[in-house]
Amino acid sequence: MLLRNGREFGWVQLGGGLLFFSSSLTMASGDGRVRLLLHGVYLAFLSLTLWPLRRVLSKGPADAGSHAHSFRPVWQWWAGAMLAWFVGDLLRTTRMVVDVGAPELGVADVAYLAFYPLALHALAHFPGLGDTRLERWRIQLDALLAALTVGTVFLWFWPHVSDQEAPLAWLVHVVHIANPIGDLMLLTVVAVLRAPQTDDQSVGLLRSLMLALAVKALADTLHAGAMMANLSILKGLSGALWLSFFGIVSLCAGRSRQAHLPSPVNSRAPNIGWLPYASVLLTGVLLLESVFNGNNEASRFVAVGTVALTLSVLVRQALVSLENRRLDRLATEGAAESRLAALVRHSHDIVVVVDAAGLVGYASPSVERILAREPEQLVGLSGFALIHPDDVTGMEQVLNLVLEFPDRSQALVTRARHGDGTWREMEIIATNRLTTASIHGIVLNLRDVTERRELEGKIEWQAFHDPMTGLANRVLFTDRVKHALTRRQRSPHDVGVLFIDLDNFKVVNDTLGHHAGDTLLREAARRIAAEVRGADTVARLGGDEFAVLLEEATEEQCQQTAERLLAQLTRAFVVEGCELFTGASIGLTMADIGATYEELVRDADVAMYVAKAEGRGRVVAFHESMRVDITERLLLEADLRKALERDELSVHYQPQVDLHSGEVLGAEALVRWTHPIRGVIPPSRFVPIAEQAGLMVALSRYVLRTATRDAAAWRVPGHDAPSLHVAVNLSGRHIQDPSLLQDVQEALIVSQFDPSLFTIEITESVMMHNTQGAIAVLRELKALGIKIAVDDFGTGYSSLSYLQQFPIDVLKIDKRFIETLGSGTSDDALTRAILSLGDALGLATVAEGIETPRQLSELQAMGCLLGQGYLLSHPLPARLFADQVGSGNLQKNLEHLEFIADARRVA
Repeated sequence: MLLRNGREFGWVQLGGGLLFFSSSLTMASGDGRVRLLLHGVYLAFLSLTLWPLRRVLSKGPADAGSHAHSFRPVWQWWAGAMLAWFVGDLLRTTRMVVDVGAPELGVADVAYLAFYPLALHALAHFPGLGDTRLERWRIQLDALLAALTVGTVFLWFWPHVSDQEAPLAWLVHVVHIANPIGDLMLLTVVAVLRAPQTDDQSVGLLRSLMLALAVKALADTLHAGAMMANLSILKGLSGALWLSFFGIVSLCAGRSRQAHLPSPVNSRAPNIGWLPYASVLLTGVLLLESVFNGNNEASRFVAVGTVALTLSVLVRQALVSLENRRLDRLATEGAAESRLAALVRHSHDIVVVVDAAGLVGYASPSVERILAREPEQLVGLSGFALIHPDDVTGMEQVLNLVLEFPDRSQALVTRARHGDGTWREMEIIATNRLTTASIHGIVLNLRDVTERRELEGKIEWQAFHDPMTGLANRVLFTDRVKHALTRRQRSPHDVGVLFIDLDNFKVVNDTLGHHAGDTLLREAARRIAAEVRGADTVARLGGDEFAVLLEEATEEQCQQTAERLLAQLTRAFVVEGCELFTGASIGLTMADIGATYEELVRDADVAMYVAKAEGRGRVVAFHESMRVDITERLLLEADLRKALERDELSVHYQPQVDLHSGEVLGAEALVRWTHPIRGVIPPSRFVPIAEQAGLMVALSRYVLRTATRDAAAWRVPGHDAPSLHVAVNLSGRHIQDPSLLQDVQEALIVSQFDPSLFTIEITESVMMHNTQGAIAVLRELKALGIKIAVDDFGTGYSSLSYLQQFPIDVLKIDKRFIETLGSGTSDDALTRAILSLGDALGLATVAEGIETPRQLSELQAMGCLLGQGYLLSHPLPARLFADQVGSGNLQKNLEHLEFIADARRVA
């Protein structure tokens, strides 16, 4: 169907037949009534021709197809052109009836000629001429150039009227040829406008218009020739052709009304960029021909056309330049968009665009790589479907905020469901782009921060927890205690702190190694955590020290908790198949009103040290008197550190004597401290402080260097008496210190003291701790020529196997065995056994703490060769000892020992 129905096409055909018949009769009949009747029929046909146009123009956007709706401006202006033709024909017919003849010129001719600008404007609105205004202007200008060229050529060929003819005749001539020239120019315009079309239906419509305009051009040409030659047959033929023109236009209007769907694209649109230049070239050739041939009339028209074409080409060039700039700008923007698209495509982030309701309108390809979801599957879905149900409220709040404050971006970390069903931590930044034409939505930038959040959580956990036991560390414990004290100010409740220190833990580390020690610590941490409430805080403060924060617990409850912990820590620990017993010392303190964290922790620490000092393996609650003691201890510790720096310490020497001859063989070096304010501080007071403060290595190193230096100075120049030996008691910490061997070598080298006269004394505890390591160190010392003595022998747990393994030279009998000699106790038998053991192993024995003549006589009777004690001599300063030995006064003072021995033998 080319028209709405078959009846319309039938009416057009009937009208055409009648008009063709009437045209022939009009030429042969002079009867005005017949001509009026026939022109009435002719006007009726024109009404039928405009009827399809009326229906097209009456279509609104609601009921017209998208393609037909785009033709409305074309047909609006074309209807105006047809109406102008209709008015002109009506005026001309009326004039013919009234005046019984057609005038050569009149108002009707103006109406006829108005058809051409209106039709040209209608064609300028034809769709498909370009996407931009500049492009449409360029194509329209190309059509105008072609039309001017055709008009110029037509005028060049058409016979011209001389200027000498009557002005009216010249004007009539111009009006007659204006119609065919206008038809040819419109035909050229349609041909040019058809070239850029890519829609098949638009091309078909333009072809139909070309056919209609070609028919009209032929009709107007014949009519102009008939008017100039006064041939009636040509007038009849032109009427028939006009009939065909109106019929074809009616068909075009019907086709455009039926074209509701776009047609396939025609990709073979020709390029007519050469047309403007060909037009100027052609008119220029015609102008030259007219000038050289002397055809002045033709050259005028051609010159005007050439100038008009040239100006049009210049305007076209300007439009092309503007279009090129636009295309360059678009190319640059396109390249930027391409780069942006590539970045989005390969980005590690996901870009999602949602509307105000949260529906997904776009998802970048990276969503497939990050969340294992196809982007196309998300479009149209609600973005909240991917969010964890617990996080939906937060996401809604973010969207509401960006809607309320469009100039601000909002951030949120939420959980999104992965394609495999797991949840991923996503950092979302929402930005309002609803007002951006190319986006028109809310842009969500999503970044997978799962690994980062896990790492942050791990780092945060490590920052507040002990990595070995999993308990809170000192930082977290401090924070918990401070918060507990703050809450206590708002709502008073009891707050208690327990300080726990494992007893004998160092023995485990030294004997079984650090791996065993770590295992014991983890088991101890497990036992402590199992005995407290879930709300209590258990922390490892470092080494073998633990702390427990007890909130809303009375002092009695805290005491009971501490007793349970002590019972658990006293039980055997099974480590590497061995049962180990460590025990613990626990200090307890309760927070007073207004107490600070530092005060609370200090008091618990003080109570724990008191528990250790009282024999370990017990719970001690803090009281104020302890603070004085610990303050005193801390002050002494600080002063002891200064004493090492200020050389306030000194070394005294207690002679070691041959108990039968009274000869002084050497001396034991003993450290002494004379405080500038407190006076003399006994070793029993400051040595334990040095042990706890980690100062024993420095203290032993000081005694070692001083003793070797002093002993080297005891040898009297030119004296033949044998040199005296010196013994230094080194701490267990110094024996285990890697610097020991170097310290001994440096002391001997600096003092130039004979190593064979030097004895290092160790305690039995050193033999038990890290036995293999101690043996290796002592053997290296033995290799230097140094003698090794075991101090306080008989009070520890050493066995005969230890005496065989260790490179020992001397046994020193502890003074506790010496104190009861001669009283008939078992100590006499033990002393004899030690002396016999020394003889059997080839070891020298030295009795310590001889203070009474009876003790001396008993030792002489038992065969003990060497001894030391207050009876023989008090420890002497280095200078006094050297003077006494050098002058022989010390020897004289000991001569009575022989009489004691002789008296014993006589008795």
